[in-house]
Amino acid sequence: MKKILLTITLAIIGGAILVALVLAATSVSLLPTNVNVTSGKSFNVTISVNPQGVANYTEKIELTYPADVLEVRGFNFSGSWMPLSQSGYDLIDNTNGVLLKSAGYPGGLSSSATFGTVSFYAKKTGSAVIKLGGGSLALDANNQNVISGAPEVSITVSAPASVPATPKTPTVETPATPEQPATEQPIVEEPTTEQPITQAPQPSLLAAISSVLMFGTGNVWLGILVGLIILAIIGYVIYVLIQRKKRNKFGKI
Repeated sequence: MKKILLTITLAIIGGAILVALVLAATSVSLLPTNVNVTSGKSFNVTISVNPQGVANYTEKIELTYPADVLEVRGFNFSGSWMPLSQSGYDLIDNTNGVLLKSAGYPGGLSSSATFGTVSFYAKKTGSAVIKLGGGSLALDANNQNVISGAPEVSITVSAPASVPATPKTPTVETPATPEQPATEQPIVEEPTTEQPITQAPQPSLLAAISSVLMFGTGNVWLGILVGLIILAIIGYVIYVLIQRKKRNKFGKI
C-alpha cells in the first residue's frame, strides 16, 4: 500500500514538473499564417514572442524560406528591443534563404510582445513556406533556452493579372474621288465704260477783267489804286515826251 502511494505521489510530482516546464516555454508566432500575393509584389510577416510569465532576456529568431521564390527586403525591430549585430546573431542571406535576428530586452520580457516585422518580396510564381529555424533561442534568467513551437507561413505567389489588349479599330479607307476634267471657262470681257472728259470751265471775261483790274493783288480797291498810279506814271511819261518833242520842233525853226 505504501509503495502504491509513493508511486502515485512521484507521478503527480513528475507531471507537475512537466506541466511547469511546458508552461514556462516561450512560444513564437508568425502572422499572417497564409499569404496570397502576385509576383513582383511585397508583403510583411510579423514575429511575436510570448514568454508566458517567465522572463526572457534574449531572443534569437531564425527564419528559413525558399530563396528562389522569396527575398527578404528588410527587417524592423519593435518596441524596446536592443538589437545584437554580432556575427552569428544578425544575418540576411537571400542566397540560402535564411534570416537571423537577435535582441535583448532590458529588465526581461514576461508578456507577449512583437519582436519585429520582416518585409518579403515575391520573385516569381509558385508556393513557399516560411519556417521558424532550428537556430532560434529564447534565453531566461538562467541563460536556458525555453523556446518551443514550430510556426509556419504558407505563401502562394500567383502571376499578375494580364490586361487584355484593346482591339484595334479597323481603319476604313475612303476611295479617292476621281478627278473631274477641268473645263475652261470662256473669258468674258466686261465692257469698259469710258467716262467723258470734262473740260475745265474757262474763266469768264468778267473774271479776267477783274483779275486785270486787281493787278494780281486780290483786292479790287487796291488794284484800282495801283492802276491809277500806273496810269499817272504813263500819263506823266507821255507828257514829258510831248514837251520834249515841242521843244525840239521850235528849236529847229
